[in-house]
Amino acid sequence: MDGSVHRWIRGVLLALAALGAAQAQAQEQAPAYRCGPRTYSQVACTGGRPIGMTRHRVTDKSKAPPQDRAVAARRAALSPGQRQECRGLDLRLREERRTLRAKGEAVTLEDEMPLVHAQKRFRELKC
Repeated sequence: MDGSVHRWIRGVLLALAALGAAQAQAQEQAPAYRCGPRTYSQVACTGGRPIGMTRHRVTDKSKAPPQDRAVAARRAALSPGQRQECRGLDLRLREERRTLRAKGEAVTLEDEMPLVHAQKRFRELKC
């Protein structure tokens, strides 16, 4: 085969690939309708309702999750000063754990004591 045949075949394959991509995109955007209990159609029907048109919910894993409801309920019963102290303890506990993780196997009892005291106060306040 000469070079012109190869170019022609390659052009046909590229055209088919582009056509397939365009068809796939059109199918993704085409709504489907539920016309009855077991009847579906790609064409709008009388009394039919569109299905599958909702976007999938994407969770942003980099954002902090909302505060647990049980924790919120417990903290609602606390005084404003105690709530503030609980928020401070949340940060302090996180920082103490990060510090201990950074030290790895070289952690001593003295290094762990600030975390232990913060956890004790956290439990006392019932944060």
